[in-house]
Amino acid sequence: MLLRKNHAFRHLFIVRILSIFANSVMFFSLLKWLEIQTGSSDVFTFFYVAFYLPVTLFALPIGTWINDKTLQKVMTYANLLQVVMLLVFLCFSPYLAYQWIYPLLVIISVLGLFFVPANQSLLPHIVEVEARPKANSLLQLGYTGVKVSGQIFTAFMIKLSFAPLALLAVSAILLLLSILFIRKIKPVIKNEQIVKQNQWKMMKDGISYIITNAVLKTLFLFLALAMFFVSSVELILISFLNDILNAGVENLSFIGTASLCGIAVGAAIAPYVYHRMERKGLIVSPLFALSISIGTLFFVTNWLLILPVFFLQGIALGCFNITFVTYLQNVISSENYTRTFSLYNMIMSSMALPGIIVTGLFLEVIGVLYTVLVQGGILFCIGILGIFIIPKLGRHEDNNKKRTNAV
Repeated sequence: MLLRKNHAFRHLFIVRILSIFANSVMFFSLLKWLEIQTGSSDVFTFFYVAFYLPVTLFALPIGTWINDKTLQKVMTYANLLQVVMLLVFLCFSPYLAYQWIYPLLVIISVLGLFFVPANQSLLPHIVEVEARPKANSLLQLGYTGVKVSGQIFTAFMIKLSFAPLALLAVSAILLLLSILFIRKIKPVIKNEQIVKQNQWKMMKDGISYIITNAVLKTLFLFLALAMFFVSSVELILISFLNDILNAGVENLSFIGTASLCGIAVGAAIAPYVYHRMERKGLIVSPLFALSISIGTLFFVTNWLLILPVFFLQGIALGCFNITFVTYLQNVISSENYTRTFSLYNMIMSSMALPGIIVTGLFLEVIGVLYTVLVQGGILFCIGILGIFIIPKLGRHEDNNKKRTNAV
């Protein structure tokens, strides 16, 4: 109903789908290209570092910069520049050493820092408050379905000996298509500022908006602590597949697909439980689910056995994603949308950098299986901590708005 009646949201939905499918194909194609070029699993840590380092350094400044920019234009230029970089890489890849993939990942990561907060900040301007849980659920379902499709498509194409570089060309075409639909999102949204503010001051104000707000500060601190360990799960899985099961990295796509299918189920459930359950439980539960799913790797002897476990933890993650984003959209002020979601995206992605470095050290020093046990135990402890430090968030936004505005 929402997709049919709200034309702006429908076009935003299509843009998100095309961009996510393109990025999913691109990421796994580059990962496979790196494996083919090097034949070693040692380079994967640097692969993830190159992707997440720009997020750590530039997420908040970029989010502040786009605060008074036209959101549709930001999204357009971000995707267009990704297309240009992919085409340049395709033209020169036969002459490049494998290390050149790292600058490419840095640039793609930076461009994503423009696209994602602009995309998320656009939704509250085109969807009414009461429809936002449903809208976020549809976006999450679309995200999940397309990412599943992208991963399965890439994995099967690779198994059919389809060249990773050819798959990168597919990504470029999809990103070009997304630009056509960005232009159809109306009205054009720009947060006008009566008085031009210094970018550094705006960035500090955005951080201050969070740290002076007791509820939001606690939520973001918990999110940062959790993502420090959660973000390195893929690195653990890659090492587990290569070193323990002797399977190719393309099988990570199937594990990710199982998790994403679970996320789709969780996203479908979330709008129905969002107003009926204490949101604190929906936010904390994924930590316990992840600790169990990672811990079970210690006993797994075939990668197919991983699929049902990661499907179940995906359900909890789906509920978390919808709950956290919808809660933020409903309690933060509109002038802080881009800055808050930039901080949110920075934490979601940038905490992977120190997490991956620490996990990489664990993998090297104590091995894959003991790293699995350590990470699972840590995530379980963080879940217990969340029960005690996160305040009750209630079931209705009115009470939460009073609490979050009581600074």
